[in-house]
Amino acid sequence: MAAVRSRLRFIIAIGLAVVLGAWLAWTSLGGSLETYAGPGEIAAAPGDTTYRLNGRVAPGAPGDAAAAAQSAGGLRFTVVDKQNAHQRVRVLYRGTVPDQFKVGREVVVTGTVQGGTFVAKNDSLITLCPSKFTDRPDDTAT
Repeated sequence: MAAVRSRLRFIIAIGLAVVLGAWLAWTSLGGSLETYAGPGEIAAAPGDTTYRLNGRVAPGAPGDAAAAAQSAGGLRFTVVDKQNAHQRVRVLYRGTVPDQFKVGREVVVTGTVQGGTFVAKNDSLITLCPSKFTDRPDDTAT
């Protein structure tokens, strides 16, 4: 009888460990399960898939982006592809706007396509800093 109890406790402990491990894996991978995509890929995307849109802020973005993002209409701007400026997508965003948000800055925003517009999740806008490790024209390293 004691051996059966001991074995049952062991099975329950292993089961709890597996469930806890699976839950930790699911929650830690949750953000990385979204697909990174550029404006060209977003334009033809189905509306039920969540994407992380990556591109550059196109000219015409409002100068008062933080105020616009807090308004009822939200912040509306265009993101262009980093390699092909002809590929672009309109973005509707509400929430906090990073200080570095400006025309030409690379951004990542999470959301879905609705009616041809990329509707971002609240507070999902991230600006990326330009790399300080790029080659300069006068760099003579071989």
